[in-house]
Amino acid sequence: MGLSSGQRRHLISAYATVSHLLLQMQEAGSEGRSPTGVGSPLTPLPADELDAICAPLRELQARLREAAAELAPVELAAFERAQSAHVTRVWMSNLLEKLREAVDGLKPRKMRSYGEWMEADEQSAADLHAELSEKIGQARAAIKSKRAGRESAAER
Repeated sequence: MGLSSGQRRHLISAYATVSHLLLQMQEAGSEGRSPTGVGSPLTPLPADELDAICAPLRELQARLREAAAELAPVELAAFERAQSAHVTRVWMSNLLEKLREAVDGLKPRKMRSYGEWMEADEQSAADLHAELSEKIGQARAAIKSKRAGRESAAER
């Protein structure tokens, strides 16, 4: 069975999606981690119940990987190959930007839209935002310093 390049990529996409969703299900069922990553924790399931749910899905994942290895080995190898630390830093930077947006939602002028407050509360919110923003700045500097250090080494 010879698949077209689009079909091979679609097979790998299906494998990636199944793997990601299975991991989320296992984390939800065993650790009580919400698949959204936010919100209240979930109640973990008893191990036997979780296994009854996830065992056939692990078999599904294994069979799908087997098919991918047979029908799209080059694409599977590319999918499973770890990307560079530079790519990891780019993702960390992107996620840090989302974190900054969440923290900026705590600025006093933005918080006013949720209701009135006393002047002392507004100053406390401003102080908290400044403190949290400083932590984001420290993380950003750490990402940039590693990126800059790597770029300097590459220039040598």
